[in-house]
Amino acid sequence: MENILKIEGYELLSQKVYQVLKTEIIKGSLKPGTKLLENKMAEQLGVSRTPLREALKELAAEGFVKMTPNQGMMVSRFSIKDIQEVLQIRSILEGLAARLAAELIKKEEIKELEKYLKKMEFYTNKDDVLSFSEMDAEFHELILDICRNNRLIRLRKNISDHTHRYRIRSLGIPERLKYSLKEHQEIIEALKRKNPKQADRLSQKHIKNVLENLLAHHEDKEGKKL
Repeated sequence: MENILKIEGYELLSQKVYQVLKTEIIKGSLKPGTKLLENKMAEQLGVSRTPLREALKELAAEGFVKMTPNQGMMVSRFSIKDIQEVLQIRSILEGLAARLAAELIKKEEIKELEKYLKKMEFYTNKDDVLSFSEMDAEFHELILDICRNNRLIRLRKNISDHTHRYRIRSLGIPERLKYSLKEHQEIIEALKRKNPKQADRLSQKHIKNVLENLLAHHEDKEGKKL
């Protein structure tokens, strides 16, 4: 865990530590299986062990870290079941969001999506996974906003952090940036045509491709860990 700024002040200190660590886990700076040594981490973050423990407790409750016998706390690995469950839910929710958005989308919203697409194309050419991932997330968040269904948006946000973690992992697979860009282009075309059925189908196909790529590049199929 390098290049983490020291945290100063005492207001909601455990929450600040929680946010820093969660961001590092989602980005992949803290990789699955990394041991989390309290003394070392507290020194790096410039905090005592008490707020650190509170932060780790919250991260454990959300499934980002876990306690392992004889090894202590570590960053949770991806299991096949975890990946399947989260992405199956995401597929259904984002397919529905795209279906609804196709009926409601305005010209200026299409232009906003196209701006994200241009940035994604730029980052594809630069092979910049993290920046592409950020634009990818913004693209899908905008479609959610366009669908104007607050309950659907809340349901999707419940899995957003784990989704982003899997997204970064998937986009790091060779050639995936290029194919992901094409899939987003197809989704925009369906939205432009105001074709709800096609927008739903292409959005679900996009997430299915993410799932298939992650499973195909699973590091340990026998141990079912990624």
